[in-house]
Amino acid sequence: MAVRSAPGRLRSGTRGGGFKRDLRAPQLSLLTVGGVMGSGLFLASGLAIRAAGPAALGVFVLGSVAMYLEISALGEMAAADPRPGSFLVYAREVLGPGVTFVAGWIYWVSSVLTMSSEVTAAALFTQFWAPHVALWVFTVAYSALIVGLNFVSVRGFGTIEGVMAGVKTLAVLAFVAGGALLLGHVRAPVPLPGAGGWLPNGLRGVAPSLVLVLFAYAGTGVIGMAAAESADPSRTIRGAVRASSVAIPVLYVGAIWLLLRLVPWSRVPTATSPFVTAVGALGLPGAASLLNVVLLFAVLSTMNAALYANVRVLYSLAGQGEAPAALGRLNARGLPATATWTSAGLLAATLLMAYFLPHKAYAYLVTATGFQAMFIWLVILITHLRYRRHLMRTHPERLKWRLWGYPFTTYFVIAVVLAALAGAPVAHGEEVGALIGLAGIVAMVPIWYAVRRRISRAGSAD
Repeated sequence: MAVRSAPGRLRSGTRGGGFKRDLRAPQLSLLTVGGVMGSGLFLASGLAIRAAGPAALGVFVLGSVAMYLEISALGEMAAADPRPGSFLVYAREVLGPGVTFVAGWIYWVSSVLTMSSEVTAAALFTQFWAPHVALWVFTVAYSALIVGLNFVSVRGFGTIEGVMAGVKTLAVLAFVAGGALLLGHVRAPVPLPGAGGWLPNGLRGVAPSLVLVLFAYAGTGVIGMAAAESADPSRTIRGAVRASSVAIPVLYVGAIWLLLRLVPWSRVPTATSPFVTAVGALGLPGAASLLNVVLLFAVLSTMNAALYANVRVLYSLAGQGEAPAALGRLNARGLPATATWTSAGLLAATLLMAYFLPHKAYAYLVTATGFQAMFIWLVILITHLRYRRHLMRTHPERLKWRLWGYPFTTYFVIAVVLAALAGAPVAHGEEVGALIGLAGIVAMVPIWYAVRRRISRAGSAD
């Protein structure tokens, strides 16, 4: 069991000491990009475009603004107080242990669902070359690979993830830049907005696209989780937030704009990557297959970053006495091995969906993940409202970097998130996934009330 060495501070009872501070600003920037830029852009964007039509471009712009403000709010807290556990530590101080328990476990479940959706997307991309091989075969193989990578040292992991994130970032940049240059050579570029206007399906089409688009931006939590393993947390986090907040919106919005210019929105595929279809429209030999390789690396990179983040959540929960003590121990190399195997176990259980529902698995997973990820954003934003005031009263000198426009910018993102959460359960095609995500959140509340006294006694004993 973790021991409190000071009020609000945790000292883990580990065999390997503490986390090694080996991450630098470039590695954390790429790790953040790796955590965000995954199947939400490369596969789920097709679902969003088919739902909203050309208006999906505007929804992606809105998602970019929301992501920038949310990651800045998280980065502000992490830079001022770089403890293991990120927003969970701050939420515990200003919102109480109940919120921390529910949010922590939902973050973990959501991260595992993210891994499941990413590895399912990787399997779908691989079927581009091997359509007759069962989906579950690829999901099992890729899962084993990613779990193995998370047993590499922190510096080695950061290097591997940095390479994977760098490859997909350059690929999307090449797609946007090269595609824009070649657009004039396409026989008939698709006009925007085209027939039917910007809202061919009306506002009812925007509702299901909002949670899908926000899911595409949802992997920002890794920046807070990595704070305790950064060499110079304040400077490193600031640099990573700034780099990510510029690179991701430019690449996302640019890619969606080009996609809509190359492929009519009503023909954008939902079971395969719309980017592969768009490259095919450019008429470049072999380009579609090459891009599919890059997309495969891209979603595996996001899965890799998700596993990195969720095992740190288990570590933090164990440190607070809200998870078994074994999950809060590090091995001799400073890695949370037991937490990694635990996450791998739940991942294996979720992969059964790829076996039993190969044609619906991704759609269900991406909506459930997006719904729970938005709940986590909501907790982060509410925590930010309270934690900024807490720091101003107790340690104002730590606030060397602040989110502009506070508290109005934070309220703005809360409104966007609430709109996505309200729309998903009633959006056509997303009901099942949204209800799965909602059921997970609701189920955690009675569990908290069942275990809170035991957790409180354990904390008092420490």
